[in-house]
Formats: sequence, structure tokens, C-alpha cells
Amino acid sequence: MRWRWAVVLLAVLGPRPAAASVSLLLEATGARQFTAISLMGELELVRDRTFLTACFSSSRSAPLEITGAPGTDPLTISIPRSNQACLGLDHGLNDHWRVSAMASLSPKVSSQVLVLDRPTLVFRSENGSAGGFLGISYDTANPLDDVQWGADLGLAVNAYSLSHSWISAFRTRRFPSTLGSLRPGAGVVVLVGDTQWQLRGSYTFYTQDPLQAGAVSEDELLVVDALAQRFVDASQYYGLNAEYGSFLQQTTKRLMAADALSGLSTAPIWFELHPSVEQRFSRWLKGQVGYTYDRYVPGAGQAHVASTKWTVTFSGNVQSWVAAAAQLDVPGSVPPKLYGILTLGVEVSF
Repeated sequence: MRWRWAVVLLAVLGPRPAAASVSLLLEATGARQFTAISLMGELELVRDRTFLTACFSSSRSAPLEITGAPGTDPLTISIPRSNQACLGLDHGLNDHWRVSAMASLSPKVSSQVLVLDRPTLVFRSENGSAGGFLGISYDTANPLDDVQWGADLGLAVNAYSLSHSWISAFRTRRFPSTLGSLRPGAGVVVLVGDTQWQLRGSYTFYTQDPLQAGAVSEDELLVVDALAQRFVDASQYYGLNAEYGSFLQQTTKRLMAADALSGLSTAPIWFELHPSVEQRFSRWLKGQVGYTYDRYVPGAGQAHVASTKWTVTFSGNVQSWVAAAAQLDVPGSVPPKLYGILTLGVEVSF
């Protein structure tokens, strides 16, 4: 199973310093499998009521290695950088109710692999997406209460373009594919003194099986097999056994790479549950620990994520944090894999 990665951009919707009208957030995330950086800006349009949010993120996955028969070198495929931009609006209806909306866009990126040398055949995949989010939240908004609480509901809609093409010297055959998702989610937060408890969950509906969307079909493989067979027949006819064996090994690995590049670049989540607790130790230090259970769509397994985040407030307008997470992917068909993720961030308000 390919590494599941995501860049999460969260607008800070909590109370702002009285004089703050602009807030900038910079966050960098690193892991063995990917690196990412995100920038978010928030502009106060109406004092304490309406905020305009813009964000940009850029991520890069580690090269994909496809292993073949024992004793052969792996085939390495470079994965291009992926970018995402978003624009949103957050508005307080009153002291208790808020509504928010956001739109996002990820331009198409292309990956390709040379499947056949003779005749030349290149496989190219293209991935892009666009989406929107609409949410509403309620909180008691009374700092004098011993117990405060809040709740929110949200709905995210995304459309993915997962097309791929087979390119030869004479023609290009393109196979367009799209996937839609609908993800309702809900959360509740309770604040007791300096301790905040939070529980969030979501469920995702897909327009088709996300494991098959954009994947290479059996009919396509039959066409590639027919092209490969011509070279195999010629090699056997002229007694080129060494070249014939090398050709089969390389073709097999390249077809595996083509299959790995097609479709979604992340493991598709079916439902998710995330409890967490945050403790404020002083005016300048707070810490959070959490757990996330991700259930992928049937056939893709599940994941367990343990995380912690520590935030230091240097002044009323500057805060920084460090977060670490350990993710255990349990695909089911292959041995589990453990990943570590480290994130550093800073926010400045003025």
C-alpha cells in the first residue's frame, strides 16, 4: 500500500488579541515518506465577527520504488510536487453561532514511467482536485462559566480528476476518470478549567470504488501485453534469450509502477474518529495528546495515529508549536508499517 499523506490546513478560530487584525501561520511537516510546508493568512474584515482566510501548501513525496525479482535493482519513479490553494470566509452570527465556508484547488500534476523501450510506450498519470467546505459551530462563549462547551457540523465536497494516458510514437490513448466524495463531520469540545476535551468524527461517501477509480483496466493491460509479445516473439526467434529475460523483468516492474501511479495518491478514508485532550499548564505553555482511528475503504485496511502537540506563547501576538505523531498503517494483506511525522509551526498576529 502506498503511503498515505495529507497536508492539513486549520484556521485558528479561537479568540484573537483585541488589536489583532491580521494573522499569519507558517507550518512545516517532515517524515521519511514526504515533506510539506503550508502558509495561511487570516484578515479580520469585521471586528471580532468576520475573517477572510487564504492558504497555500506544497508537498513532495519520496520517490516510489518498485521491486521486481530477487537480485534485480528496484525501479525508482520520481513523484512531482503537489500544491494546494484555498480561500475561505468565517463569520460570527452572534456571540454563540459561527458559519464558515472554504474552497480549495489542487492543480493537476503528472507522473510518468517508460513501460516499453521497443516499441516506445509511456504511461502518464494526471491527478488534480477541487473541493469546498461548509460548516456551522456553536459555543457557550462565557469565560466566567466553570464548564464551557461547543459543537460543530461540517460538510466537505471534493472532486478528483484521475486520468491517465498511454503514449506511443504514433498515438496517445487517454483514459479520463473522475471521483467524487462527500464527507460529513461533527465535533464536540468541553472545557473544564484549564483542561479541554475534544471528540471529532467523519464519514466519507464516494461516487464509485476509490480503489478502482483511475486504475489501469484489464483491457489496457491486454493491449500492452500484445505490444510486448511482438518483441518477445522476435527475441525468441533470433535466440536473444538474455535480452528476452531482461525485457520481461523490466516490463513487469514498469507495469507495476504504472499501476502504483494510477488512481488516488492517498489511501481513501471511509470513516475517522479523533479524541484528544489539551491541558494549559500556564499562560505561556499548553500541551495536547490525541489518538486518531482511520478506517480505509474495504480492502485497504486501517490506521492508528498517536499524536502530541506543545504550544508556547511568547507574547499576546506570537506563538509557536512542535507536534509529533506516530502512524501505524495496517493494510491487512501486507505487514503493518510504522511512520513518524514531525511538525513545526509559528503564528504571528498584528
